[in-house]
Amino acid sequence: MINIEKMTINIDILSTTSNRVLDTEDPLIVRDELVSMLRIISKDERFSKQTVVIPDNCGQYGFAEGEFNLPELLYFLADMLE
Repeated sequence: MINIEKMTINIDILSTTSNRVLDTEDPLIVRDELVSMLRIISKDERFSKQTVVIPDNCGQYGFAEGEFNLPELLYFLADMLE
């Protein structure tokens, strides 16, 4: 089961785009930033042995019931968003 405490994630206004400014109106830039953040978090050793339990009633949202490795799930979500 996942238990995240005392963790802060700061998203700077700078972006990887050519103009270096995060334009929150551009959904592609925001999605790219989210994908990058999910991949970075998935590599954090603090989560290496963490799991996420998805209950059976989440099937209505497209999630399969079960217990999943948190880093793998985050990386998978990043791949799906990309």
